[in-house]
Amino acid sequence: MADSGVTNSGHDPNSVQSLLQCPSERRTLAEKLKIKELGPDQPGLLIRQQTSEKGKYTRSYSSRWYTKKAWLCGCVSANALFCFPCLLFKAAGAEPAWTVAGVRDMKHLSEKVRKHENTRAHMDNSVKLAILGRVNIATQLDDGHRIAIRKHNEEVDKNRYILSKIIDCVKFCGAFELALRGHDETDSSDNPGIFRGLVDFVASLDNVLEEHLKTATVFKGTSKTVQNELLDSMLSVVKDYILEEVTATDFIAIQADETTDVSSRCQLVLVFRYIGSNGNIQERFFEFFTIQNTNTDSIATALLDSLSTILPNGQKTK
Repeated sequence: MADSGVTNSGHDPNSVQSLLQCPSERRTLAEKLKIKELGPDQPGLLIRQQTSEKGKYTRSYSSRWYTKKAWLCGCVSANALFCFPCLLFKAAGAEPAWTVAGVRDMKHLSEKVRKHENTRAHMDNSVKLAILGRVNIATQLDDGHRIAIRKHNEEVDKNRYILSKIIDCVKFCGAFELALRGHDETDSSDNPGIFRGLVDFVASLDNVLEEHLKTATVFKGTSKTVQNELLDSMLSVVKDYILEEVTATDFIAIQADETTDVSSRCQLVLVFRYIGSNGNIQERFFEFFTIQNTNTDSIATALLDSLSTILPNGQKTK
């Protein structure tokens, strides 16, 4: 930087005198950023040395050094050169000649400059000056990570809300013993079935669900696969609740009856009767399971095998 015009004034924050009196640890971030913006104070210096080596001649300082080494700064009152980054940050190990007294001897100046540039303290201070005011990459990553988490959580909350509405539609059909499936469940169908019709009706009252059904490309939540998975999940929850009640009671009555499914396979219907925690008799359908045939031995064997995996050890039945 060229001469700031306020050289050697204590009011000039980037002057050598100011940096000597008040290093970076005593300055605010705003002050340090201002110093970095102004850059090193580089006034013209009148450094001349008479030498008698190999004949008399005069060594003098040339301002071209400021162009060669941007970290150089000068002090007119001390008539000496200093290191701008080392003055500002005062890292341990910095050479006093460049941070306290100043360099006045022009003999072998290029060698002194090169030697100082290669010191650990100078390199550390130069790095500190270079990154001063820049956003830390770790902070940027942390901010990006927090934003990604927030967006993910928002998407999860939205998906949970959509799924809760679809589950409500399944529960409604179950409460009134209505079949979910329709003959034609395509989007263009005039009669897609009770479940699809109910979902469309709820969507007409709920903007979030309506937008989801219009824009969803991966998970819409109305396919027969999703319906079956929801029914299986709801059945699992209900069975866990029944088993909690069964575990808490002292005696259980088992009802079993043989029936056939639509493919004419033999099935056994399992029903539990017990006294609930409220003192009322509860009758709960638990499950169907397949049996080989309907003779007494097959039914008894299948029933005992099933009960051995369902009921806790020591539970009495009659």
